[in-house]
Amino acid sequence: MEYFRTETGQIYADIAYRLGRIITQYEKLNLSEKEFEATLYIAVLQNLLTNCSEHTQGMMQSRIFLKDIESVDWGLKESCWVKNTYKEDRIMKNFIQRLRNAMSHPTEADLRNEGGCLSTGYTTLKDNSGIIKKFKFIDSPDIKSNRQMSFSDEEKVKAHIKRYKRTFPENIHYTERGSKYIVTLNSEPFIRISIIELSVEELASVVKNLANYLAQPIQKDWDGKTIKLLSAA
Repeated sequence: MEYFRTETGQIYADIAYRLGRIITQYEKLNLSEKEFEATLYIAVLQNLLTNCSEHTQGMMQSRIFLKDIESVDWGLKESCWVKNTYKEDRIMKNFIQRLRNAMSHPTEADLRNEGGCLSTGYTTLKDNSGIIKKFKFIDSPDIKSNRQMSFSDEEKVKAHIKRYKRTFPENIHYTERGSKYIVTLNSEPFIRISIIELSVEELASVVKNLANYLAQPIQKDWDGKTIKLLSAA
């Protein structure tokens, strides 16, 4: 059946709806072993955050995305946002943006790096039985190859800070280290980094609720506010 289209001919809301329904159908399958649920959640989340990015950005103007992540009924606790050094509130809109960056620019994050300089990307944390315990999402634009970015001259580090000033702390500065310059805060090396850790159950909740929310425009004469259960949430 053809996709539902908005007045401007966009099919993204219907894509979100169908992805949510795919999750529901898979979860209802009578399988002796469901080994691929986590992969399905990741694949759907990737699609919602990237292929439907403009639709997602537009829908995030809703008040629900301006709430703290724990106050939105999506099964999340504030502790899942393990670290966030960005100059921003821990609200759903920023939470979704950090997930999007982690999934859109995946690199090789070295979890053995004790200094905490983890490159942007996502990976898993497993328990002793080899079962996935959590997914780890890292958004760190000031890190390259698991090391803090450095700049060859003063003008380049100034331009870097100026370009992203709204996401740096107010008192951010830079200093010379060896033959290069690095960004500092209170004379200490500083990087913007967000680390989010979600259990498979939490990931499922985020994906299904997001799919359901993005699907709302397929309702006939949707009022732009009322949220109904349409897909998998």
